[in-house]
Amino acid sequence: MEIQSTVYYIWAVTGMIALLLLFVNSRLRKFDPLSQPKGVVLVCLMAAQAIENIVRDKTNENLARKLSPYIATVGLYIFVSNIAGLFALESPTANYSVTFTLAAITCILIEVCSAKARGTGGYIKSWFEPFAPFVLINVISKVSTLASLSLRLFGNIISGGILMKVIYAMLAAVSSAIPLLHNFNLIGVIVAPVLHFYFDLFSGAMQTYIFVILSISFIGKELPSNE
Repeated sequence: MEIQSTVYYIWAVTGMIALLLLFVNSRLRKFDPLSQPKGVVLVCLMAAQAIENIVRDKTNENLARKLSPYIATVGLYIFVSNIAGLFALESPTANYSVTFTLAAITCILIEVCSAKARGTGGYIKSWFEPFAPFVLINVISKVSTLASLSLRLFGNIISGGILMKVIYAMLAAVSSAIPLLHNFNLIGVIVAPVLHFYFDLFSGAMQTYIFVILSISFIGKELPSNE
């Protein structure tokens, strides 16, 4: 059976993240807790604090400690996947099976948090609120959450990739019409950095933020009285 090319890109992104985490870990192990944090250590501390604050605002103190590592992990993976184009790689999040899997994991986590917060009886009861016939609507709501998380990320990333290919083709056609350039895409070389900055870096960061915020918000919404 032939392995899809996306699998290799997933391995590449995972390898990049592993190397990054090993580098960060080496800096954290050498850090003296009594000294002033700076550089990589300072960035890590600020990022961890920011994520925990966001999770705490949407959920509660106890859940923030448990959820923050997952939110940080999925956010890092999505961001690196989104900007894979900067490293001449195809973005794994441009494949729906990847975004569906990420959204499915988040949706399972939402249900687990809801069940723990409400208790078994309260969780089962929530499926039939406010009236028993609403169980069908509640099921549709759960499915729509999965579809919303997965399709939004997939659609935005793949549309950016398609636009980049179309723009490259147009710029190549314009460059070929310029004497002496022949088949060299000079305009594409000049314009490409700006386009990659938006479609890969800025848009990639924005889509990561949206996925993370929606995940936390959906979890917080499932908590009784947001407690």
